[in-house]
Amino acid sequence: MVARFSSLGIPHHRFPPFSPVGPSPHQQQSSSWDFSPILMAPASSHRGHQWICDLVRGSCLLLLLVVSNLLLCQGVEDYAPYCKNQPGNCRIPLQSLFERATLVASNNYRLAREMFNEFNKQYGEGKNFTSKVINSCHTKFMTTPTDKEAAANTEDEALFRLVISLLHSWDEPLHQAVTELLHRNGASPDILARAKEIEDKAKVLLEGVEMIQKRVHPGEKKNEPYPVWSEKSSLTADDEDVRQTAFYRMFHCLQRDLSKISTYINLLKCRFTPC
Repeated sequence: MVARFSSLGIPHHRFPPFSPVGPSPHQQQSSSWDFSPILMAPASSHRGHQWICDLVRGSCLLLLLVVSNLLLCQGVEDYAPYCKNQPGNCRIPLQSLFERATLVASNNYRLAREMFNEFNKQYGEGKNFTSKVINSCHTKFMTTPTDKEAAANTEDEALFRLVISLLHSWDEPLHQAVTELLHRNGASPDILARAKEIEDKAKVLLEGVEMIQKRVHPGEKKNEPYPVWSEKSSLTADDEDVRQTAFYRMFHCLQRDLSKISTYINLLKCRFTPC
């Protein structure tokens, strides 16, 4: 069964219109990170990879760590001893949560970069897309660290809020992009597949980051706003140039923001677990 990590925001007085934080219409309501018990198999038995299994009601529901987009599983006999034969809930270790989060974040960024490059290769020749999308991301007014050094000097509470706000802000555009690509004749299957995987894994990541935040800052729960995307009319326009520019802008901004998310999660991981 595919695991789903299923929220927060970051306030700023210069933001465009905001929506309150909470599960959006496209986000899953159930949590698959609140599992019991979850365990890691020894890495040596799987060529260095770590695998996570979830025991629910006596049956083994197989959960994934993203490794080359394969879903592999491990049997009960190889479960780590810290959860074996324990009654009730057995929480996955914080380090394992961070490892999964960093893997998903890194994979999402890789997919977004590949998707952007593929789109530019197929549709960007002879088009001056770049000049049309400069400083036009819907998240541009978010106050984020200017570089990795600045991010390293940012409080972890703020980094958590930034990650969750960015993930929330991309829920609607990713959903609309996948919907449009599904119904648009001639849409690239490769671009569609990547967009769909990013949409799904962004939900996984959002749920996981929220779970980690609750673990390290159990008292923090804020309903903060996040930037609202308002490009649906351009994304679904009949005018091909308008539509392609909207997709280019989306993919350009998406890879930028997913790079930030991956960086912030890696910084947080090193603060709370061994790097």
